[in-house]
Amino acid sequence: MTNFKKKTFEPNYFCSMFLPICKPSKYTFLDPKADAKQILADKPEFIKNNDFINNLYKEIESDKNRAGRETILAYHISDMHLLLDYKPGTNSDCTGYTCCNEKAGKPKSKSAEAGKWGDYNCDSNPATIDLLKSAVEKTGKPDFILWTGDSNDHGIEFEPEVSTNSTIHITKKLLEMFPDTVIFPIHGNHEYSPMNLHDFSKQSNDVIGLIGNAWSDWLTPEVKSEFIKKSYFSYDSVQHPKSSADFKRKMKNTHIIALNTQNCYSYNFFLDGEFNDAGNQVEWLEDTLREIERNGELAIIIGHIPPGEIDCSNPVSERYRILLDRFQHVIRLNLYGHTHFEEFEVIKSIEGEKAIGVNHITSSFTPHQNQNPSFRVITLDVETKLPIRIETYTMDLAKANQDDANAVFSFNHEFADVYGLKDLSPNSTQQLTTKIRDDEQTAKMYAINKLAHGKGSAEIAANKCNES
Repeated sequence: MTNFKKKTFEPNYFCSMFLPICKPSKYTFLDPKADAKQILADKPEFIKNNDFINNLYKEIESDKNRAGRETILAYHISDMHLLLDYKPGTNSDCTGYTCCNEKAGKPKSKSAEAGKWGDYNCDSNPATIDLLKSAVEKTGKPDFILWTGDSNDHGIEFEPEVSTNSTIHITKKLLEMFPDTVIFPIHGNHEYSPMNLHDFSKQSNDVIGLIGNAWSDWLTPEVKSEFIKKSYFSYDSVQHPKSSADFKRKMKNTHIIALNTQNCYSYNFFLDGEFNDAGNQVEWLEDTLREIERNGELAIIIGHIPPGEIDCSNPVSERYRILLDRFQHVIRLNLYGHTHFEEFEVIKSIEGEKAIGVNHITSSFTPHQNQNPSFRVITLDVETKLPIRIETYTMDLAKANQDDANAVFSFNHEFADVYGLKDLSPNSTQQLTTKIRDDEQTAKMYAINKLAHGKGSAEIAANKCNES
């Protein structure tokens, strides 16, 4: 915390922050309005109506051969929060950061015993990773997997070698289960030691170095070098070491942009006193998107903390929104985790507040806080790279602990179907927000799906509606 203290209590910072009479200041306060004016100045004419993505969905809908359009299948997994020392039968009702291990002591009642496959009060039993195979039997092998971080349990670790153990364990497991599958990973906030803290003023980070080396099977030497140096990366998807000829054909001219969302996380205290672009990531993102645009290519963005989430600082969130507006025709999919809930954010244009995109947030793989373990199966239209189906697969943890036959991931719902949406366009998703506000049954269904149909989700949904 030395650098944090040095920056926060450095006289020029303190004076600039609390006493505006101090001049000159070496700190520059970013102005999102000025950024918007500058970045949107060369916004292409054909997207100025802010309906580009919505029109693409209309084209898909009007295609007479719509059922025959080629697709590509992706898994989105997030917030696995693996408890490596999970032990069935141990105490699940403890006062520490992590329960369901020997350190939690003996349970005081039968109901407090950690289940065989997991517990609603604990992080993931490592054995549940192997159950992903049960989903493959139903969905078919995914063409690629997007993994958006938070791999270790909710304990606090102070050694990088310890805080990255779960990430390395999951990496090995995924390589065993999907040896020839393209996987694009990015870390979250819990991999750090201690968690949440990333000092962007330093040239390197031990946690990022360890993770980058663990992901060598999935990152080219160039991308690995960029990730270890910057903690984020851009990837021409067809350059992935595991890419097949079919994958290259389907994903041609498509880039994966993986963001380190610690640059906006309110609990990353190293950002205190950081008025500029931490790690130069927003500037890099703009430059990357401009290059992709110049080359006539497309982008898929993945990260851990959603830009519109309350945990993401407003100035950074606003700057991301400006870029999402300016490059709305380039960016075809935005995927995040972190909240542990199945949610979405409608991206609005800077002028006119029109729906131009969607941030899709998946519920967690960990059952911690009464969730059922879950992940998403996303079907993309190959031509446009837009999502046309987003399915949620869950494991009913209570039933699994009663009978091993139920220890499987099964289809739960498809996003558009369950809410009666025409498609997954920004306009349709915007209409869903109105339905959730005005229709009680839709609101209850959304609340239940938000918790992946976990423990007490129906009661929680009913109570939420009664409160409002």
